[in-house]
Amino acid sequence: MVRILLADNRVVVRAGLRGLLQTHSDFQVCGEARDGREAIDLACRKRPDIVVINVNMPVVNGIEATRQIRRASTGTEVLIYTKENNSNLIREALSAGARGYLLKSAPDEEIIEAMEALARHRPFYSSSVSEQFFDTLTMRVRGDSSGVRLTAREQEILKLIAEGHRGKGIALILGISKKTVDTHRTAAMRKLQLQSVAEVVRYAVREKLIHA
Repeated sequence: MVRILLADNRVVVRAGLRGLLQTHSDFQVCGEARDGREAIDLACRKRPDIVVINVNMPVVNGIEATRQIRRASTGTEVLIYTKENNSNLIREALSAGARGYLLKSAPDEEIIEAMEALARHRPFYSSSVSEQFFDTLTMRVRGDSSGVRLTAREQEILKLIAEGHRGKGIALILGISKKTVDTHRTAAMRKLQLQSVAEVVRYAVREKLIHA
């Protein structure tokens, strides 16, 4: 059972998240907070697996609350849940210790994927977060593909493909859906102009993602 604390100053947002999470037997909402100070206090007392918190919280903002929650309860993962698609804010959140960043415009499937990923202590970012943010999470491709940038998740998926894993297996390893795996794989292979698994393997060896 994954215990989740919801922290948002809007009752309707908390109610929507609670309703969605209650449709999954693996998730339990163990508390709700209306401001950042209450979120910190509840997280320290209840030690949830995940805290879902808005950035613009009263009393203590979501970034500072994240920092204090992570300091007091190192086993608790924090997911920022906000309308703000801002690369500087994303970097601040991650520096404070957040494991993920999800936009409130995200579909229900992405919210569930985020919970599943954080429950496994894996990062999760909304598929529509600012492209600028990924400048801090990308690896520049060398050789003939110089100038191409892959996101950290795209690199991770190409590495797993090169190691012999396939769609469903990669989804299980990363705690995401197969559809999300397919989306990232297609994007990465298009950027690099790779046409086959063999070419992915050659790329992975050249970039030292795997050993030859």
